Formats: sequence, C-alpha cells, structure tokens
Amino acid sequence: MVRQSSLKCPRISPAPLFFIAAYFGLLLVAVAQAQPAFDASMLNDLPSKEMRDKLPTGHPAKASQLMNELSERMRRQDSTELGSTRPNEMGAEFSGDSTSDTLSRKPPLSVYEKIVQGEVVDPDQVLDSLEIFGHSVFSDGKNRASIPNDQLSVPADYPVAPGDEILVTLWGRINEEHRITVDRDGRASISRIGPIPVAGVPFDVMQRNIVERIENIEGVKASVTMGRLHSIRIFIVGEVRRPGQYTLSALSNATNALFSAGGVTKRASLRNIKLVRNGKTVAILDFYDFLMAGDNFGHIRLKSGDVLVVPVVKKMAAVAGNVRRSGLYEFKDETSLSELISLAGGLTASSWLNRIQVERFEDNEYQTVLDLRMSDSASLPSFPIHDADIVKVFPVLVRDRNAVFLEGNVMRPGKYELKEDMRISTLIPDYQALRSETYFEYAIIKRQVPPSYAERLLSFNLVNAIEDPGSPDDLLLEARDRIIIYHRDRFEPNRMVSLEGAVNAPGQYSLLENMRIKDLILEGGGLTDRASIDRGEVYRRVFEGDTVSTRKIRFCIDCAMEDDPSHNLELRKFDKIYIRSKPGWEEERIIELRGEFVYPGTYVILAGETLADVIDRAGGFTGRAHLEAAIFTRQSVKKMEEERNRRYIRKLENDIMKITAEIASKDNPEDARIVLNQQLALLERLKNLESVGRIVVDLTHRNSFEDFTLESGDVLTVPPKLYTISVLGEVFNPSTFQLNPRERKTEYYLENAGGLKDGANRRDIYIIRANGSVIPKRGKRILHYKMSAGDVVVVPPKIRHVSGYRIFMDTIDAIYKVAVTAGVIVALSFGTGK
Repeated sequence: MVRQSSLKCPRISPAPLFFIAAYFGLLLVAVAQAQPAFDASMLNDLPSKEMRDKLPTGHPAKASQLMNELSERMRRQDSTELGSTRPNEMGAEFSGDSTSDTLSRKPPLSVYEKIVQGEVVDPDQVLDSLEIFGHSVFSDGKNRASIPNDQLSVPADYPVAPGDEILVTLWGRINEEHRITVDRDGRASISRIGPIPVAGVPFDVMQRNIVERIENIEGVKASVTMGRLHSIRIFIVGEVRRPGQYTLSALSNATNALFSAGGVTKRASLRNIKLVRNGKTVAILDFYDFLMAGDNFGHIRLKSGDVLVVPVVKKMAAVAGNVRRSGLYEFKDETSLSELISLAGGLTASSWLNRIQVERFEDNEYQTVLDLRMSDSASLPSFPIHDADIVKVFPVLVRDRNAVFLEGNVMRPGKYELKEDMRISTLIPDYQALRSETYFEYAIIKRQVPPSYAERLLSFNLVNAIEDPGSPDDLLLEARDRIIIYHRDRFEPNRMVSLEGAVNAPGQYSLLENMRIKDLILEGGGLTDRASIDRGEVYRRVFEGDTVSTRKIRFCIDCAMEDDPSHNLELRKFDKIYIRSKPGWEEERIIELRGEFVYPGTYVILAGETLADVIDRAGGFTGRAHLEAAIFTRQSVKKMEEERNRRYIRKLENDIMKITAEIASKDNPEDARIVLNQQLALLERLKNLESVGRIVVDLTHRNSFEDFTLESGDVLTVPPKLYTISVLGEVFNPSTFQLNPRERKTEYYLENAGGLKDGANRRDIYIIRANGSVIPKRGKRILHYKMSAGDVVVVPPKIRHVSGYRIFMDTIDAIYKVAVTAGVIVALSFGTGK
C-alpha cells in the first residue's frame, strides 16, 4: 500500500514520465510475440534530417539501402503531418491524365478579352500557341457528321439510281401502299401500271410522272416519296487521318466524306481538295468556303467510284498579334497582305498601324524582316504575301494619354479624363470625397517627366488644396499623374490602446479622436460583475527628449463611467487600462464526486475547503466503496503529463535513429530491422496514449487526505468493491478470476490462467495494484505475493535484442520503470464498468 502523508498541496506520483508506460506494460505482449518482419511503413514517425545527421560515414551498401528507405518514409510522414497531400492522393494531379488536364485547363482568352483586361497582346508570345485555321473542326477525329440522317428530305434535283426505294401510296377507289426498289436496269415496277424507267431522272420529275400515270385510273389519287436510298462507295486519299474506301449515303457530300475519314492532318491543304471522277478532276473544293461562309458543297453530288484527294498544303502564312483571329492561313496563288489579314478577321482597335512586320525567307538562303507602315486600317497595302511569311501586328502601347489616376483613401479612386486647367481640387472638391481617417498633412503626385519619363515626386498639403483652390498646394495636373491620398495609419501605425481586467471583451483597440476611458470600456463590452467601482489604473508612456518612462495613473471607475473629467481621462497612444476586480472576488471552483458516495455529484469548493471537507459534505462513502481503487484526476497534472509524454517521444525517436544508424554501419541491416520493428511498434502505441492526470490518493486513512487542497475541475471516482484478480500477458488463458480469500498468492492465479508460456519472461513478472502502484519484479518472491481485490498480474514476453546492443533493452527497462501508473487505465476501466 502506498501511503501519503498530510500535505497542503496534492502529491503527484513520483515516477518520471509516469503516464507514458501506463499502456505500454499491457501492450508488450502483442508487440514482441508476433515478431513480424520489418515493415518500412512503421518508420513514419522518424525525422529524416536527424537520421542523416547521426548516420556514420562509410557504412556498407546494405545499410545505405536501409537508411534511404528510412529517410524516404520519414520525408513522406513529415509532409503528411504538415497537411500536405499524400502521394496516393496526388496521383490524379500528376498522373498526366488528359481528361483531368483538359477540365482543369482554362480556355485561352480572346483578343478582345485581353484588351478589356488591359493585357498587351504581344505577337511573339502568340506565335507559340498559333493553330492552323480550320483544323479544330476535326479535333475530335470522330465521324458524327459523316452520314446524313435518313429522315432528311430528298432534294428535287436528286437523280434516282438503282437501289433507291420509292414509296407509292394510292387512295380513293383503290387503297394500297407499295415499296418499290429501282432495279439494276433503272426501272421501277408499279402494279396496275407496269415498269417505268426512272434511273438518272430527277426526283421531282420522277414523282410527277408516276403520279400522272396512276391518276389516269378513274377515282384514284396517289403520292410518291423516296424511302431508303442507295449507298455509294468512294475513295478518300491523301492527307486525311484515315484514308481508304468508305460507304456513304447517296445524299453525302464532300464535307460529310472528310468527316468520315476523321478529318485532315496538319499537312493537308484545305483549299485545294480535288474530286476525281473517272480519272478526271471534276471539282476543286475550297474548305474555307465551308469554314467562313457555311457552304458545304451540297451542289456537288458524290457518286460511286469518286475519289476525294486531299493534297499537301503548298502555301501558308502566319498572322499573329492584334488581329481578331491569329493563326496559320493557307492561301492560293497570289495573295496580298490585306487579303491575309481579312482571313484573320481584320485588325483590332488596339493594333499599331505604324509598324506591321513581315518575316520572310528569301531564296531559301536567309530570312529577312520587313516593316510596313500605314496611315489607317483602311489603307492596308497590296503587299504580296509569300509562302511561310510571318506577319506580326503589334499593339498600341501609348495608353491613357489624357488620363490621371486618383488612388488611396478616397471615395472614388480610379482613372479620370484630364481636362484643361485641371487641378487637385477638381478631383477632390471637398472633404466628402475622402474616406475616414485621411492623413491631411501629406499627399503626393507621382509624375512621369520626359524625356526619360522617370517618376518625380510632388508633395502637397491636402487641406490647403481643398480649402484654397488655386493655391500652391492645389497643383496643376498633367497626363498620367498619379494622385495618392494616404490613410492615417501609414504615418501613425500604432494608434492602439489596451483594455484588460474585469471587462467583457478585453484586448487592443484603435485609438479614436477624443477617446476617453469610458468610451474604451463601453467599446470593450462594458464592465463585468467582478469589476471594482473604485480601482482602475492607466499605464502611460511619457516621452521626455530621448528618454521614455512609464507613469501609473489611478482613477475611480465609477466616476469615469459618470463622465467625471478628472477620472474619465482622454486616452493617448500606447495607454494600457486595467480594470481591477472587487476585493475577495473568486471564480467559482467545482469538484465532481463519482461512484460510491452517499450523495455523489458536483460540489462548489468553498474557501479553505479540503478533500476531506467535500467528502463529508457528500455524506461520506457507501458500504460498497472500494477505497483502494479510488481514482483522483486533475487537469493541471494532465497537461503536465502530456508535455512530458511529448518530450519522451522526441527522445525515443532520436534513440531509434541512433541505434539504427549504429547497427547499420556495422553491416547488420537485419538486426537493425528487428530493433526498428520492435521499437517503432511501441512508439506508435505510445503516441496513441491519452493522458489521464491521476494523482495517487490514499482514502483508506483519513489523515492522508485531511489537508488535501483542491483545484477547480478535480474529479474523484470511487468504484464499488472488486472481488477479482486479472492475469494478463504470456499465459495460456489470460482472464479475470474471482478472488479466493483462502488462496491469495500470485502463483495460484497464474496456475488458474494455464501457467506460463515458453516465451514468458519469468524474471520480470510484476503486479499493478488497484490504487495504481506497482509491485516490481522480485524473481521468485513475486509468485508468493498476496494479492488484493482488483490487482492485475502482468507476465511480459521475452524481448529479443541484438547481441552486443543493450540500448534497446535499456529502453524497455526504462519503460518498465515508469509503468507505475499502468493501474490508471486498469482501475479506471473497472471503476467505469468497462
């Protein structure tokens, strides 16, 4: 039994780091018994920098590999603790998935969006992303538009051909429907009329002929439409993505055919596509007509056996910069600069006409640069364009030629038109144009002065400029002047006062004009109930030449709140105001009594009360109280344990690094893995422990807690009497057994648990008492120790350690020595019914 003498203050359990091993002693069984193979994922808590600092030089290759693995694991763990994305979570971001890249990539801004946003369109930067005009139409490479819909109406000039289906409907005296397919001889055989030649006949002519023939029958009307049309087979060759033979609808045109082939390649000509029929070129198609005017070549009918040839582009020039659509454009024959820029949509309003630059290759020998100048956009020269020319249209750089800028602490900052004889008072006619807290003594104009256009600073007094228009401070403005009005905080950045003590919202507040003590107290939420009516203090800095001192000024709080000018002082910068509490004021302190008390619950601690006084107020203990297993916890002790635990974890991490580096340097990587495996498992469990804040208090003797002083938040738990003994660890049947009053020796309960396993550490068996104390190892004598209700026998396993390296075993021994509070969790679990 651990006894406690009478004290004026609580006695904390003397063992250092006492909480760290509370859970350790109960978990050693699982850690060493399994002896799993080394898992590098268990290295997550080790700092890689410390590992590198402690790693000896010249270690073997195997040890180096182990250390590299350790370092990488630690780096990834550090990133996780800092809140960064785990590698597996970063996969989507860096996997190169084109779909996610497309979704996350913003579409490029148009030239007009750039103009509105004030961005200068530099043609040299545009060249990097220039696209061939027209190729984006085929960007997806699919043939969704390749075959016309069968529901489309058949044009009147469609030539009927073998394989077409004709739908004939008769009504009146005869009601019939006929589906007639034109045979290979070009005839349509209609009942009651006979065969009619239709091949090569336009649809409207065929329709009219059949209707007239049928309606010659008295009392019969007829309608004729086209059903399923015949298919045609054509060849698409040249610079297309999928050249070959294609089967298309008879209504298909050249545009549909190009889409069927997946579009054209980047080498293709879009303006010289040939339609070859029976070995002769029957049409040359300019795809720009489709792209710019919507002409899809519907007037050119495809026939079976046709060949669509897409040749290589021969002439192309680039237009970049301040045009409506920068790009690479194909041109035919001779083309002028004006025609090329017309293809690009024309010049924008931001284009600089004094210089349009053309870069050109001359005679396959060198490249030249030509600068063109024009008076206006309507006078583009008939300058001839050559193949591979690069036309650059530069931007207008001279902007805001007649503007001035108003900035800073004003109501309407921004750009203003510069008018004749415009002055500061024109922009700021009165104080209403300014925001609050404006600094009036100093404002500036930043002016660009030619010829270098270096900025020159002109200062002025804002009050004089507003109140005395035309005065020397009311400066005359020039183009691109920047008028800057400052906030007061720029020149007085620390205009703060502090309010502390018995107020609802203590803290720092901005010092306002004519602010007094009462104003500050009200801004701080007013006084609390504990505020003194008399005791207030102001601490003020006093500046005398180069020296600074602090002066204390006492004031009556009640008088200040009643606007007594001798107490409601005007505040100055850096003042600190303290509102003192009423004499004898204390915050309410409480203690909670749980379990076997006559009147358990929460009690307010009165002045001078001890633990014995509060227990008496609770009616004392019940007859079922197990005083030896009482648990007393305190918040201040819990915080102390948490800090102690953190320090020990840091020390243990450093020890692990030192051991691993030392073993690895001596070419024992397998031994290093075993040590790391054991220690890191313990370290992981140590990090998951939760502090309790227990103080060992002996309630079996009143004189041990008669003078035990209390703190707010204390909790005392007295469980019911326990008539059990628990056996944990390396036994065949770890269990909890009923206490046998006639058999109280340790060996009796070990035998009931099936006896010790071969892996049991017989020399280090220990007992955790119900009150939290530990009966340490005593060799064979521990087996004859007389157990009490609620005691726990712990049989630890044999821990394998590396021969010649006792450091690990020393660590385990240290953990064991601080296990004096292992009973905290055990007793608490019993006390709460767990």
